[in-house]
Amino acid sequence: MSQIVVLSRAGEASLPPASVKALRVRHGVRFLQRHDAPTGEEAAELLAGATVLASTNATLPVLDDALLDRLPGLRHVVLYATGYEHLDIEGLAGRGITVTTLPEYATNAVAEHALALIFACATRIHLANDKARGRAPHHVSLRGVEISNRTLAIIGMGRIGRRLAQLAGGLGMNIIGVDIDPDAVASAAAARIRMVTHEAALREADLVALTASTIEGHFPILGARELALLHPDAFVVNVGRPVLADTDAVRDRLLARRLRGYAVDEVALDPGDPIDAVLMAEGRVLQSAHSAWWRDEVLARGAQMFAQAIQAAADGAPIHVVGPLDHALAAAR
Repeated sequence: MSQIVVLSRAGEASLPPASVKALRVRHGVRFLQRHDAPTGEEAAELLAGATVLASTNATLPVLDDALLDRLPGLRHVVLYATGYEHLDIEGLAGRGITVTTLPEYATNAVAEHALALIFACATRIHLANDKARGRAPHHVSLRGVEISNRTLAIIGMGRIGRRLAQLAGGLGMNIIGVDIDPDAVASAAAARIRMVTHEAALREADLVALTASTIEGHFPILGARELALLHPDAFVVNVGRPVLADTDAVRDRLLARRLRGYAVDEVALDPGDPIDAVLMAEGRVLQSAHSAWWRDEVLARGAQMFAQAIQAAADGAPIHVVGPLDHALAAAR
């Protein structure tokens, strides 16, 4: 019998009632409702005796050596998340601890969100809303562009990238893809997506979508040199982590009128900064505050997948395990 500790903001409501009941038939389960991550000392007490730690990223304690030394029985970590770049996968594996993620629970939502940001940049609908409410300068133009027949370069051809390619291709966009992962390249090629080099994609693109994961040593994907390859009327949409694009370089390009717009699913630029505030007021920067995954369907699907992953780990047969090789080639899976 495994001892499971679930850390989350929703507590027991993180899982469907039937799944909670099924877990308790075969394993010991403790639900700890928190709004932030416990400190190392707190975590050592809360997780004492745990075989399986299941947590959201918001409530996950720092899994450093000091804590893990005090949790000798821990064998599985189950994350209610897709990203795991903040974990030392190799170090955990060396201790015999597996890490499970939920790689598909928000794929469609994030791809749809990327498409929504593309539409917003092209139509300037966010600025139109601001102007209608008297929150944007009167002189700022609402002039936009059509996206049909435009070239969309998707950097990161994993699950999200391929789904975005499917959606955008259906709208008449020309899709080109970039990835460093041979498996992702093969999957994209099988889907008849034209794969090109990073440099070639930027030279050809009207719009760039960043859907890659953050791999140490491979970001920013768009720095000053890469942004200089884009034509001045190009747009960039980032639904990955903000570090995928050099925010200072993006700001410089926008100020120099060498980039038409930037949308990011986070708060990467500072609304309190006078320069950033001007770019936002002009509608040239759109920030969606890490909301791409926040959908009814994702929450329902995520709860089911979280429960399945916890059950599998508790039974000693974890699914969707992240290994050292996966960690090195985690491009938008």
